[in-house]
Formats: sequence, C-alpha cells, structure tokens
Amino acid sequence: MPPEKPLLTLAIPTYNRSACLAQLLEVLLPQLAGESRVELIISDNSSPDETAAVVESFRKKGLVVTYSRNETNIGADANFIRCFEMAGGEYVWIFGDDDVIVPGGLQEVLRHLENRIYDLLHIPAETFHGRYSASNAAKFSHKMKVFARPQDFALYVSTGMTFISGIIVRKASIERLPHGDLRRLIGTNLAQLTWTFNLLRANSKCACFQDNLVAGCVENSGGYGACQVFGTNLQAIVKEFFGLQSPVGRAILNRTIQSWFPWATLQSRRGNHSTHLQEDAITILKGLFRDNPRYWVFIHPLFRLPLPLAEAWLFAVRAINRMDRLLGYPIAR
Repeated sequence: MPPEKPLLTLAIPTYNRSACLAQLLEVLLPQLAGESRVELIISDNSSPDETAAVVESFRKKGLVVTYSRNETNIGADANFIRCFEMAGGEYVWIFGDDDVIVPGGLQEVLRHLENRIYDLLHIPAETFHGRYSASNAAKFSHKMKVFARPQDFALYVSTGMTFISGIIVRKASIERLPHGDLRRLIGTNLAQLTWTFNLLRANSKCACFQDNLVAGCVENSGGYGACQVFGTNLQAIVKEFFGLQSPVGRAILNRTIQSWFPWATLQSRRGNHSTHLQEDAITILKGLFRDNPRYWVFIHPLFRLPLPLAEAWLFAVRAINRMDRLLGYPIAR
C-alpha cells in the first residue's frame, strides 16, 4: 500500500543564510515533533556557508527533513519552482529561510487545511528585527476571512501575494488547471505568482487567516530593483494573467500604487536600504502609472515634497487607505 500523501509540504528555499535557517528550524522543531501530516523540504541553492551542517545538526535532534542541494546556484526564482516541483503534499507552503512560523502557528494552519475547503490561502505576518523572540504565548482567534470573488481577495491581500511565506496553495488544484510553463516567470523575482495567479484566474476558493501566524524579518530583503519588480514586472505579469483593466488586474495594481509604493518611497527617502528604490524611481513609476490618477495622489507627492511634508503626506495616504478598506475599497477598484 503506498504511503499516505502528506497534507502539507513545507518547502524552504535557502541560500547562504545558515544562521537564519537555524533560527527557523529551532522554532519549527517542536511544532513538527510527531507531526506526520507535514513533509519538510529544504532546497539549498549551493550555499557556500554552513547550511548543510545546520541541517545535519537538526536531524540529530530528531527533525525529519528532505535536504536537497543544487549543484550550482540556480537563482531564487528557479529554486522556488524546484521547491514546488519537489513537493509531495496536497498543499504547498514555500517558506522564506529568514522568516519564522510563530509557536503554535503550524498547528493552526493544519487545523484549517484538514477541512480541504480552500485552494489559495493567505497568512498575514508580524515583523521582527534581528533575532526572533516570541514574547508571549500566542492566542489565536481561529477565524478565517473567505472571499466570494478573486478581485476581493486581491484587494484584501494586495502585494501580500508576493510574500512567499504568506501564501499556501493546493497543488492538486493547480495541476488540474491549464497552468502553462511554471518556469516562464524566472528572472522576474516573482516566479511564485505563477501558481497564485493561476488559482486566482480560475476563480478558486480563497481565504485569509486572521491571525499573524508568520513573523517576517524586515532586514534581509533587497538586492533587486524594487521599481522593476513591483512596477514593471508585476504590471507585465498582471497583464498576462488577467488584463490590466480586469477587476483582478485593477485590484492588484491599484492597491500596489495606493499602499506599497508610498511606503517604499518614504523608506527610500529615509535611507532604509532594505527597501531602497535603487533605480530612477520617478521615471519608471511615472512611465508605468502616469495614466492612473492614483499615481499622482499617492506616489508623486512623496517624491517631490520636502521630507517633513512627505512624512505628513504618507500619514494622510495611510488614513485614506484605511478608510478605503473600511468602505470596501471603492478607490482601489
């Protein structure tokens, strides 16, 4: 009799972050103890550091893990896809090596996956700096927000769909769809959107956890052109999957303009290099979004105003976005 299919594959792509990986595995170890429903995979992108030794040390502590090491560094996008292809679980959760599943979070995820209702799930995250520390025992509401239409999920989650640790997908549902080549987004820094957008396009069942079951490190991002990735690349991918004027396409891009880019612009002006807009941001974003009035309200003033006034403008932008959310996103639609 063949072994039972795991309910969830937790797949960790990693490169040269042995200390971060050790922190993640330390928090995961007690959550995975005796847990037969989870398959743990680590795909090492030919790390030159102590990654292999870290994995072996946790194996000796009782961690059951499939460790795969690429012969060469194939790039982050290709490693994400490799994780997805290796996954044998009904659901796949590709998880960043510098993030953490909060204590008790894995059991909360499995509690909802057992129902096998949803095809696409989003998990909101708290943030931490430096070393993760769980200050208090987590208390979960056990609540889920369910979405009737894909555009409602896109409006609610926004650029959270690009955060790999915040998305769980039902692999069997993707395999039933005409999803095309999973590798076609390699080089965009957004290859994970292949399966997420395929499910959205198919009007799959979507839900969002209401508890922060993930903690994301805010100091390890960067190394790419944010305007290129979240502007040029994201717009091109949205156009391919949905069309720019479709309800889902508008939801994704309008929320990115209204919420993510204003925050990133101010972070850049403050000198925060982890979110630095390294390119000629004004030229790129104006070229992409000049026909969208939201650009002129939510982004352009943050480039042009003196920093103290830009700080005040961001405060106003956040207030507008909160009101928009409370009213059901009439502006972002």
